[in-house]
Amino acid sequence: MSLVLLALSLVALLSGPLLYALARSRAGLLAFLDGFLFVSIFGLVLIEVVPGTFGAGGTWSLLFVAIGLLGPSLLERWISRARREAHLAALLLAMVGLVIHSFGDGVALSSGGDAHVPLALPLAVAVHRLPVGLMIWWLLYPVFGRWPPMLALLAMCAGTLGGYLTGPTLGTLLGADGWAWFQALVAGTILHVVFGRPHIDPHVQHPHAPRLEGIGNLVALVGLVMLSRLDEDALPAATLFAHFAQIGAAAAPWLLAVYLAGVLLLLRGGWRAAVQQVAVRWVDVSAIWIVLAILAVALLSAHIDGFTPSPPDAPHLLALLALAALYASSLLRSGGRAWIATALPRRGHAHQHAH
Repeated sequence: MSLVLLALSLVALLSGPLLYALARSRAGLLAFLDGFLFVSIFGLVLIEVVPGTFGAGGTWSLLFVAIGLLGPSLLERWISRARREAHLAALLLAMVGLVIHSFGDGVALSSGGDAHVPLALPLAVAVHRLPVGLMIWWLLYPVFGRWPPMLALLAMCAGTLGGYLTGPTLGTLLGADGWAWFQALVAGTILHVVFGRPHIDPHVQHPHAPRLEGIGNLVALVGLVMLSRLDEDALPAATLFAHFAQIGAAAAPWLLAVYLAGVLLLLRGGWRAAVQQVAVRWVDVSAIWIVLAILAVALLSAHIDGFTPSPPDAPHLLALLALAALYASSLLRSGGRAWIATALPRRGHAHQHAH
C-alpha cells in the first residue's frame, strides 16, 4: 500500500500544470476540488493523525503541530518575494525548503518502516500533494515560465523518493517518541496547506462556487466513511463514525419534530413561507451547532469502556437520513468553509456597521 500511495503522491504533485490549465478555464472545478480537499485532508489529519501522535508523543506533539502549521509562512514569504523581485537567491532557498518538505512527506509515506502504522497520515500526504503541485505552478509559471516550476516539481519528486527510501532508517533513529513528533510536524504542514488555500485564486470565482464546494465536501465525507468501512484497522475513526451515527439516529426524530413544530407555528404566513423559513433559515443557522454537539457526544462515548454502538432500527435510520438530507442541502447552499464559519465569532462585524 505504501508504494501505491508513493506513486499517487508523485502523480498528484506532477498534475500541477494540468490542474492549473483546467482551473484557469473552469473555476467550478477548482471550487469542487477545494471542497473535496478541505474535508478529506482535514478529516484524515484531525480525526486520525493528531490523536495518534498525542497518544504516542505526549503533549510535546502540540508544539510540533504548531511548528508545522505556522512555519511554512516563512517559506511563502520567500516565494512571494521571488515572484515580485525575481530574486534568484530567494527562489533557490524557497525550492530547497520545498524539497526538504517533500523529503518529510516521503518519510511519512514510508511510515518509518513500521508496517503497522495507520494509513491516515500517508493517505493525507498523498492527497495534499494536489494543491501543493497546483500552488507551485500557480505562483511560478506566470513569472518565470515553464521550466523553473517544472524543475521545482521534479526536485520535490526526487526529495519524496529520497525520504521514502531513507524513511525506515530514520524511523529507527528517531524512536517511538521522535517518530510521533515527526508525524505531528507533517500533520501541521498539511493543515497549513488546507487552511492557506494556496490553490485558490481570489480573482477567479465561479457563480455556483458554494454549491460546487459543498458537493466536494459531501463526496469527501462519503469517501471517509467508505474507507472506514473497508478497513477499520487502517482508519480507526470507524468507531467514531459508528458512535456518531448511533447518537445522530437517536437525536434525529426529536430534531425533526422541532423543525416540524416550527413550520406549524409559522403557518399564518403561508405554508410555503413557513417551510422556507424552517427548512432553509433555521436549518442553516442550527445545522453546524447540532453536528458539533453530536460529534462531541460521540467523542466522549467512544472513550467510555464497554460502550458499543449498535445499528439504529428502521424508523431511527429513516429519521437520520431525513436530517442528513436537510443538512446536506444547507451545506450545498453555502459550502463547507462558510458553513463552519457560522459557528465562529464574526470579526469586524461591528466595525463594518460603524461605517
